Amino acid sequence: MKNSTENRYKQKVNQVIDYIHSNLHQPLRLNVIADKVNMSQRQLLRMMRAALNEPLSAYVARQRMERAVLYMQTEEISLQDLAGWVGYDNPQSFSKAFKKQFGISPKTYIGRLKMRLKESVHDGKMCDLPSEVYHFEGLHLVYIRIWGKYGEKEPYETAWNKLIHFLKENDLLASDTRFIGLSFDDPHVTPPNQCRFYACASVPKEIVPTCEFGTIRLPQGKYAVYTLQGEYTDLQEWYDMISVSREHSLRHGMSFEEYIHYSKNKNEHIAKIYIPIK
Repeated sequence: MKNSTENRYKQKVNQVIDYIHSNLHQPLRLNVIADKVNMSQRQLLRMMRAALNEPLSAYVARQRMERAVLYMQTEEISLQDLAGWVGYDNPQSFSKAFKKQFGISPKTYIGRLKMRLKESVHDGKMCDLPSEVYHFEGLHLVYIRIWGKYGEKEPYETAWNKLIHFLKENDLLASDTRFIGLSFDDPHVTPPNQCRFYACASVPKEIVPTCEFGTIRLPQGKYAVYTLQGEYTDLQEWYDMISVSREHSLRHGMSFEEYIHYSKNKNEHIAKIYIPIK
């Protein structure tokens, strides 16, 4: 495949994945998605299967169920509302799809998940970091996506280096550029090789994405912010501890981390974790 064709395909893959992520509450009809990326339905299915390593229909079904789990972790919600929030007409069809994906009912699954999460926090350690409440103003971001286990050294270094090169090449790197990490999946729910991480940098305005780079808007909102110092590979453990501690009333939204200071000495790394709260 020629570079120009490959780059166009990468852009279309980004468009499809981001469209699905933003519209899981909708029917997500194949013909509509194909029209959005100016492809035939057959081309679309072939392209996405190659990109996702699973059929597009299976990917959408899995995303709906995993999104439902995220909703259930945030607050108590009726099965009727939960079904509608992830694109199902009624709770019966949602429950059937959920059991097909996870093998048990939504209620049983979330109970077991919470229990596993508590057990995964080493020695019952709770989050003892103080948090500050922060009203985030929102950011335009350019991203590069990483598929796979969170925190793996080589793919992360490669992605961040590509992102920095993109910023420099397009005269977008500035003293006030902010570096953001978006983890779209819960590794306690999603198989590690299917987890999605976006390495992101702030840009002053919306830009036209190219090649494997995409754009996303991180919305404004209220967050509890925890400041961490140390190696970034420990971030998932901190997310788990924050989740178990339930210091704040959570709201549906995107958690993310901001990398404040990077040093050759890993103990001097500084990052902030933003948790959406009511």
